[in-house]
Amino acid sequence: MNNQDLSMANTCKEQTRLGFTRDTDNFLNTLFQIWDKLGMDDAQKKTRGEAARSHVKALMQNMISEEENLMSRLAKTITEFTEKLDQLCEELSLPHIRVSADLTMIQREKLLRTKVDLMSKEKNDRLAKYKELHAKDQELCDCLNVTPYYLPSGAVPSLEQLKECEKHVNQLQVEKDKRFSEFTATKRKIVDLYNLLEMDPESSFGHDLVCEDDTAFQLSTKNMDQMKDLLESLTMLNDEMITEVEDLWERLKALWNRLEISDIDREAFETNKKGHGKAVIEALKSEIVECEKLKFENMRKFIDGIRNELKSWWSKCYFSKEQRDQFKGFYEDECTEELLSKHEEELEKIRKYYSSAKDLFERLSHRDELFQKMIVMEEEAHNVNRYKNRGGKLLQEEKTRKKVLKEIPKVEEEIAEVVLKWESSTGKEFRLNGLRYPQFIENEWNNFHEHKEQQKQSRLQARAKQTHDEMLYGSKASISMTPSKRKLQPVNTPIRTPLKTRKMNDMTRTPNTTSKLPNSSRFHSTLLSSPFGRKPLYTPKTPCNTSSRKRRSIRLIERAATERRAATCRRKSRDATFSHTTVSSDDRAAPALAAHGSYTDFANGLSKPNCRSSVVPTAFTPLQKH
Repeated sequence: MNNQDLSMANTCKEQTRLGFTRDTDNFLNTLFQIWDKLGMDDAQKKTRGEAARSHVKALMQNMISEEENLMSRLAKTITEFTEKLDQLCEELSLPHIRVSADLTMIQREKLLRTKVDLMSKEKNDRLAKYKELHAKDQELCDCLNVTPYYLPSGAVPSLEQLKECEKHVNQLQVEKDKRFSEFTATKRKIVDLYNLLEMDPESSFGHDLVCEDDTAFQLSTKNMDQMKDLLESLTMLNDEMITEVEDLWERLKALWNRLEISDIDREAFETNKKGHGKAVIEALKSEIVECEKLKFENMRKFIDGIRNELKSWWSKCYFSKEQRDQFKGFYEDECTEELLSKHEEELEKIRKYYSSAKDLFERLSHRDELFQKMIVMEEEAHNVNRYKNRGGKLLQEEKTRKKVLKEIPKVEEEIAEVVLKWESSTGKEFRLNGLRYPQFIENEWNNFHEHKEQQKQSRLQARAKQTHDEMLYGSKASISMTPSKRKLQPVNTPIRTPLKTRKMNDMTRTPNTTSKLPNSSRFHSTLLSSPFGRKPLYTPKTPCNTSSRKRRSIRLIERAATERRAATCRRKSRDATFSHTTVSSDDRAAPALAAHGSYTDFANGLSKPNCRSSVVPTAFTPLQKH
């Protein structure tokens, strides 16, 4: 105690003592007054006074004993709380709490009691939290078949341990959710595969997986691995059955084709034969067995069918004639089972070869399609009828042609890389029609350019021959396939004067031709035909409505050309024909003469030729290649 506390205690004690003295004096005075009134002598007063003092003394001693007992109990409580507080600190992994020695027993007891209560509550909270986490951890561990979070039995978890345990539980929950999601997806696939394959689970694990409830399945690592293995095995079995069904269908269709089975029988069998389940496989096998029986009964037909298939496969695989001739049985005529077996073995061999480089042959087929498309487009580019273009067709063809020409080199480069990989992996040479791939491509391009050059030379020769014939015999009236910019006005076009009407109606005569020749009624000139017509003599100054304009039909043009050719032939047959420029006496030549111009025009054309037919025939000179 400090001096202030000590002085306060002395003051309290002095006040209590004065109070006791004052009360004792009052009690004694009162007692002696009573005793005096009773008339007691001094001895009696002394006796009674000693008795009163003894009572007071006994009372004070009892009070002191009680206070001492209280003090001892308080000291014991302090000791217990101190020990319990130390134990709690140790259990809770907290530093020990030391109470100051300056505190009184009551203060120490109160402080220790408060600390113990707080520590006990902390302990209970930790235990409750751990109990909850432990229960959840145990459930997850049972589901995932993993080891629970370890904590010594009876120990109070520390805060770090609780955090680690909670983290562990959360990780297990995430893992469970992940595995459950994977489990449901995998189970769905497995059930679908069982239904697709028309099978029931054979193992107990598969039966439990399919039949039991999802929540009852243990998501252990072992079970998950077994489930994945089961899915892989079913997937492989599914692929094998798909391949088997495809092979069976291919074999069966080949047998049908060779045996010439009718479409009605084929459709009847194919009914309800979808998928690749066990029932479909068994049905296919049974049908193949029946066809195999018929095969030996129709040996010749069957061998011919296989030979047709071999030709198709040889073409797909780009076999050269030397490679095809290596199969000697192809040319044997005697039909035996041995020959049939040889054909089947050769067919299976070529199929395996095609399968080993299927991707490569598909790329080659795509390249051939592009190459053939390019050839067709090159041929169409020189077709006269292609200029009937409407709606941008020519522009679209040009875009397509450029796209094809740009794509072919890329495809050829890709094929070259695939060929190198195939040759390095198999150790064999990949040949197309007996040539290595680079030589094969080079040969095709050379053939293409040679064919293109031959077509070009053919066109030039045809053009030169046409020019020569026109120079000798005159040109024929050409029927233009493209619309010309200027058309002759129809006969019934509105006109202004009768003179112009007569000129337009008299389309068989032109000015400065037969009208100016002497005796035009008796003499007519025979001229070379020119593909270029003269300009119309009359063009209306007022614009005409397009809808009212009538164009001369192709039929009329063809008929007029036919008449001119017939007239020319008749003129040639006459003995009176002098030359290509002699005036004829045939009255029927007047229409041709009016249509082709006057002799003066023809004479002018000799000095300034406007067309091939206006040139005097000379020695034929072939066209030069530019």
